[in-house]
Amino acid sequence: MIRLYKAGVIAALNLLVLTGLAVGAGPASAAVPTCQPGTPQPTNQYPGTTVIATNFESGSLTTAGFATAFTSGTGTADVSSAQQHSGRCSAKVHVTTDAGSVANFSAPVPAGNNEVYADGWFNITKEGVAGNNVPYFRFFNGNTRFVDVYRSNGGVGPLWLRVAAPDGTLRYTAMKVNVPLGTWHHLVTHVIANGASSTVEVIFDGKLLYSSKQVATAFTAVTKMQLGAEHRRQAGDSFIDDVVIKAKKAAGQLPGTFTPIAPHRFLDTRKTSPVGADKSISFQVAGANGIPATVAAVVFNLTVTEGKSIGYITAYPSGTVRPNASNVNFHANQNVPNLVTVKVGADGKVALFNRSSGTTHLIADVTGYYVTGAPATPGAFQSVAPKRLLDTRSTTALAGDSTVSLQVAGTNGVPASAAAVVFNLTVTEPTRIGYITAYASGSARPDASNLNFNAGQTVPNLVTVPIGPDGKVTLFNRSFGRSHLIADVAGYYLGGTPSATGAFKATGPSRILDTRNTTAVRPDSAVSFQIAGANGIPSRVLAAVFNLTVVSPQSIGYVTAYPSGAARPDASNLNFSARQTVPNLVSVPVGSDGKVTLFNRSSGSSHLIADLAGYFLP
Repeated sequence: MIRLYKAGVIAALNLLVLTGLAVGAGPASAAVPTCQPGTPQPTNQYPGTTVIATNFESGSLTTAGFATAFTSGTGTADVSSAQQHSGRCSAKVHVTTDAGSVANFSAPVPAGNNEVYADGWFNITKEGVAGNNVPYFRFFNGNTRFVDVYRSNGGVGPLWLRVAAPDGTLRYTAMKVNVPLGTWHHLVTHVIANGASSTVEVIFDGKLLYSSKQVATAFTAVTKMQLGAEHRRQAGDSFIDDVVIKAKKAAGQLPGTFTPIAPHRFLDTRKTSPVGADKSISFQVAGANGIPATVAAVVFNLTVTEGKSIGYITAYPSGTVRPNASNVNFHANQNVPNLVTVKVGADGKVALFNRSSGTTHLIADVTGYYVTGAPATPGAFQSVAPKRLLDTRSTTALAGDSTVSLQVAGTNGVPASAAAVVFNLTVTEPTRIGYITAYASGSARPDASNLNFNAGQTVPNLVTVPIGPDGKVTLFNRSFGRSHLIADVAGYYLGGTPSATGAFKATGPSRILDTRNTTAVRPDSAVSFQIAGANGIPSRVLAAVFNLTVVSPQSIGYVTAYPSGAARPDASNLNFSARQTVPNLVSVPVGSDGKVTLFNRSSGSSHLIADLAGYFLP
């Protein structure tokens, strides 16, 4: 989410909202409205047990299923026939700027529920004090409001999401919707309270404005839903109609399904000391920076920088035997990135081994994780101990414009039923410039690349690719010269039709962005491109996996990939020098608008290419 910290709003008044146990001393009740008792109550398609379903035609809030309203001063909360979305009646909340004016009503959520869908229609006919707000749905745990949606008073009335973080600070996301006064609007707010990995979705007038499964809160249950004003600065008149609130206990994340996070830096040895020659360093993953303790494997971008000699880095579970495999190959003073997927050790750590004769600095930016347990659902990921699938140095180099197929399914711990495989691919000793394309054996070769190289260069890149019906993957050397190829398996995705949240759907490489056909990305500028709803991709996806290549950069720099609409993180996905072509696999959450943003942090323009490998289901 966009994190906008507003000065002066992180007060107990805003965070700890006491609704009271009894009706305050408010004004006399309004005249009994003319309603239509007995009319069918509203319904919707969302899952869960119905807590409230009311069109307020019963004529009172309590018979509609809400607790007795809390009012004080000039505040009122009752049923009114002055406005209606359907029928003849709706709920009306009235608050003035007079001291002590408050009015709200609430519904308790049955114990044990952490997932709530709040669905209703709202018409704000009069707004309150500029700089404050008129609330819509508010989600409580006990007396603490931890998620709510509101219309900001003044101006064009933008819609905001407010979340109480675990440390008590309030985080704000502007959803950039103008809400005019005096019109009915449909709001659905979906919350799964799951601590640091809570889900929040906001749908306004049928459009998904916000969706994240990585919203950090301190709570794992919703105990109460509230409507109305919390204090007199929220003065105004609000009408509410056709409310449906459903609750249930959300199923836990399935083993092997992916949880993406906005890239977060877990390790940067430049702030401490470099990793010595033939030495290891470990960093904590489990229980750190919002990652649960029950993490099985982690995905992170690993960058080597300021290396003093040629060498390679091996990532492996802390406390286990170091495998005979590599994740990043580098030369002295070279900046080299590569995406890594690796098991987490029993101590919750990942180890990085520097196989070289000199020191080097390492940076690790985590982009997601898999929870523990035996994967069983289609599209779930199973990591394996790195094993070498292919090494042409022991046979014959791959000739230019030629292919080699390697058996994946049914070997080296990958079952015959696997749908896709993840492996680290390294090209070494190429005699000419070129690129490698990995694709399912037996399928048409796509117009995409997995890694690009120059003559004499050693380049690694993580590859995610579907497995052909014969259990093989094909590698194509698009070059006029020979190249040696090395493939080290990291894991696989289970076969079948993916349906669970976080399950992976491989698409095969397909080009979804190429700025060479338009305009290069300018220095310190960004480009966003559509993933959800484009190129045969569903309209909603959790995260995307694509190979990102920088071409013809005009200066040294790096590229950061992150969800469109989110704050740009302090992390990198690939680092490059002037005129250097660099590829790297990227795994990144998709923004609520279905897009991913790429930021070019450099003093020169760069061309960017993105080849989609697949996506994770929401």
